[in-house]
Amino acid sequence: MVQRDKEPPPITLEELVNPLLNGVDRRIKELLLSKGQTRRFAPGDFVLQEEEPSRAYFLLHRGSVRVFYRAPTGLEVVVKLFRSPAAFGEMECLVGIPYLETVQAVEKTTLLEIPRADFLDALGASPALTRNLLEDVAARLCISAQHERSLAFHPVETRLANLLSTYVDFYGLPVADGIKIRIPLTQDDLANGLGVARRSVTRTLARWADEGMILKQGRHFVVVDPAKLSRVTDPTLLRIGYRIGMPLRKGEL
Repeated sequence: MVQRDKEPPPITLEELVNPLLNGVDRRIKELLLSKGQTRRFAPGDFVLQEEEPSRAYFLLHRGSVRVFYRAPTGLEVVVKLFRSPAAFGEMECLVGIPYLETVQAVEKTTLLEIPRADFLDALGASPALTRNLLEDVAARLCISAQHERSLAFHPVETRLANLLSTYVDFYGLPVADGIKIRIPLTQDDLANGLGVARRSVTRTLARWADEGMILKQGRHFVVVDPAKLSRVTDPTLLRIGYRIGMPLRKGEL
């Protein structure tokens, strides 16, 4: 069941800033706002879940979400982290199938929920929106393809380093000891995020702690040596963290 806070004030036209709307006629933007609903989610709330009917397209206005698959056993595999501005739900809306993934708020999050029929009407009326959407979907398909490759060929250590690096990119705060990931993470969270047994993550984290690469402060990880962690990652992999307009790899323009 989707959990929501009290209804927030609606997003205004002036606040509706998203690269997906670059070049889109003002009339189309006004239509999306008038038909859509502003939604606010607390950390841990579900925006949508697998197998729910594809009722809407979502423009992520503020905050961030994680996108994952859930097995019947409860195992979860994180495939993407979205930070605003971003969008999701278009594939299922276009094809007319239930949602394929579960989306959950990582922090306080605000988004515009656009009903499927109105989203499709806007695409038909706006070549600019259609082109922007195509570019965004292509970028995320590249991430998905690389993630499949990582699952098949990379060891847990490399995948864990890439996942932690993404959390540092999105949620890192400089502190005296290094870079603190400001959202709480457990070893189970990381293991579920990779789709591996907890003991595999525990061993790797213990070794990194012994090497002075990371430490734990309460419920938060601190990356003491980001450069050392970066050397464990595979620089050829696209990072799973994404917001529209950001480079898919570090160092790209």
